[in-house]
Amino acid sequence: MNNNKITPFVATHPGEMIKDELKERNMTQKQLSELTGIKPSVLSETINGKRSISLSVAMALEKAMGIPAEIWMNLQTQYDIDSANIEERNKQKETVSITIPVGDLNLLREISRKFGWACMF
Repeated sequence: MNNNKITPFVATHPGEMIKDELKERNMTQKQLSELTGIKPSVLSETINGKRSISLSVAMALEKAMGIPAEIWMNLQTQYDIDSANIEERNKQKETVSITIPVGDLNLLREISRKFGWACMF
C-alpha cells in the first residue's frame, strides 16, 4: 500500500449516490425500477451496498437519470479500490510487547479474552 495515498476510513458505495438522487428527485425505488427495467430486488441490493453496479445497471441509470454510465462505473471502481485498501490497512496490525508477572493469570486471561491471543516465552 502506498503511504502517500489517502485511504478513507470507510468506502462509500455508489448506491449512496442513487439514494441521494432518488431523494432529490422525489422518486421511489419502485418508480426507478419501473423506469429503468432493473428488477426491484437488484435495485434494492445495489442501493443498500450489497451488490456492485454492473455495466447494464449503469447504462439503465444513465438513460433514466441522465448521469453518464461512466460516472457510475467510476464510482464502483473507486469503491472497490477503497474497500481493498481499507482491508489491507486493517490487516496491518501493530504488535505490542508487554511483560506480565508470571503469577498474574487474571491479567493474562483478560488480555487473551480481549485480543484473542497471548504469546508466552
